[in-house]
Amino acid sequence: MLFELVTIVRTPKLLGQKRYQDAKTFSENLGKLILNNRGVIRKIENNGLLQFQDLKRKHGETFFEGYKVTMLYDCSPVVQSQVMNNLVKDPRVLSHTAFSHNSKLSDKTASTTSDKVHGLLTQ
Repeated sequence: MLFELVTIVRTPKLLGQKRYQDAKTFSENLGKLILNNRGVIRKIENNGLLQFQDLKRKHGETFFEGYKVTMLYDCSPVVQSQVMNNLVKDPRVLSHTAFSHNSKLSDKTASTTSDKVHGLLTQ
């Protein structure tokens, strides 16, 4: 089935690290999980740094900004449950939302909901 995952990943607290480092390693690890279980990644988007309107608390820490990452992928429902368990347990993930799209072949054109909202999808 075709899934779309929208996550907000924290920025690192250490001074020497780049600000997008946690988003990059999170995307690599999740992509490896999907690919190792015979899935297909259609698209990965880094939607940039997101400033929160109010502070978010997760895993005993307070955050005021994070990176928004969108991933479009195909996988089995068993792998999707593994992905969701991984998201709940990962301390880098501040929030996540998963959408299931239609599984027809014509609907699997690498388009995300952000493309549909901004009118980038041509029909």
